[in-house]
Amino acid sequence: MYADGHLSSAKDEQLQKLLAGMGFVEEPDSQREFDAAVTRIRPSIQSIHKAKELALGLADEFTARPQHKQVFAAVEQIMTFDNNISTLENTLLMELRMKFRL
Repeated sequence: MYADGHLSSAKDEQLQKLLAGMGFVEEPDSQREFDAAVTRIRPSIQSIHKAKELALGLADEFTARPQHKQVFAAVEQIMTFDNNISTLENTLLMELRMKFRL
């Protein structure tokens, strides 16, 4: 699911917090929303390059400076939480930083 292929318990915990923040606090609701999100994104992540393009394209949806900072912080926290940062994750973070002009 993530660029490095790892879904550590720490990342899973962060994901559950994100889903709860979106209003999906009950286990069946959060699992259903997670499954739906994975289903929607799966075709775009068959290649690393497609996944990166999708992530950078989604970044265009955030137009306000505070949104840029919040999105970047969330992505950075998820990618660095397990201290196992792949080259692709590092590249994506750098490109997001440039796109958001941070």
